[in-house]
Amino acid sequence: MNIVLLLAHSIEEHDQVRLLSSLGYDVFSIGAYADPAHPGDDKRPPIPEAADHPELRAACQTRREEREGRDGPPGDRIDWAKADLPDAVIEWADVLICHHIEHTWLVPQWSRLRHKRVIWRTVGQSVEHNERLMRPLRDAGLQIVRYSPKERNIPGYLGEDALIRFWKDPAEWGGWTGEAPRIINVTQHLRQREPWTNWSFWEAATAGLPRVPLGPGSEAIGGPGALDYDTMRQWLRSSRAYLYTGTQPASYTLGLIEAMMTGIPVVSIGPSWMRAFPYGPALFEGHELTGKRPGLWGGQWVEDDTVRQLDFDDPTDARLALRCLLDDEDMARQMGADQRQRAIELFGRETVGRAWRDFLGTP
Repeated sequence: MNIVLLLAHSIEEHDQVRLLSSLGYDVFSIGAYADPAHPGDDKRPPIPEAADHPELRAACQTRREEREGRDGPPGDRIDWAKADLPDAVIEWADVLICHHIEHTWLVPQWSRLRHKRVIWRTVGQSVEHNERLMRPLRDAGLQIVRYSPKERNIPGYLGEDALIRFWKDPAEWGGWTGEAPRIINVTQHLRQREPWTNWSFWEAATAGLPRVPLGPGSEAIGGPGALDYDTMRQWLRSSRAYLYTGTQPASYTLGLIEAMMTGIPVVSIGPSWMRAFPYGPALFEGHELTGKRPGLWGGQWVEDDTVRQLDFDDPTDARLALRCLLDDEDMARQMGADQRQRAIELFGRETVGRAWRDFLGTP
């Protein structure tokens, strides 16, 4: 089975090329992993075991040269290899899976694609507008794979043919030690993308605590900036706790899975902060995925002979939880182990790989 992937997120692209290739599918991705042995960026390692299709790469490059600068305004960033798929790519494909920018990559050229099996794979960026825009394609046979059950709360929800979560390999993500008493977060431009990244929650919950934001743009708020793959994983293994602030309107992110599967204990922001869309709180899943929190065993927080319910919509309560993890390494270890097991059950390679094979059919 020949599968063409259309993505605008190189980390997610790496994961999908790697997984589908390992399951026996022949994959061509128009993006950073068009040549899987020499990826177009350094956020994730090469995938030399994936198939290479230089003739399809060449067709895509020709299409870009034909249309870039001619069919758009100066500086137009449309990738014409995806927005106007070469005939050779369409003919080769048995299945096309679009993860991003479906309004540009699927809708305008639907008449050229509809005779193929076309799948819209939602990734936490779909809101009411996206559902409305895709209704004609859905009515004409477009299949939809959802990444979270919370997407069913989107107004105008178009349904689903399968629910398949993101994935990570437990053999690759693990080994938490937590010897460094610090709180971390890995988010691209955490401060610069406020309010979508909820930086203000991070700031309120961690001010005065040992904290290090990580990722591109973090140097503006006391972090080291962009990290290579191995260095980022070492930060996750060695740090004591992780404060997850989400990325609106996503139900959860790859970063949350990577943290949970590493075993670093994660305190998640609550849903009320997902205010970019009126229904945003109903889409968020991070606080449910992380499960038990420090001091909340059995639903109670005990402090100074008083008992009260923790509210993780309140950064003050998140701060108390983080302090608890900094002070109690045994609790941190127990919490991280619980979350890692949950991550393996929901997002592990075996679970997600089986779901894709069941949905796509025999390679």
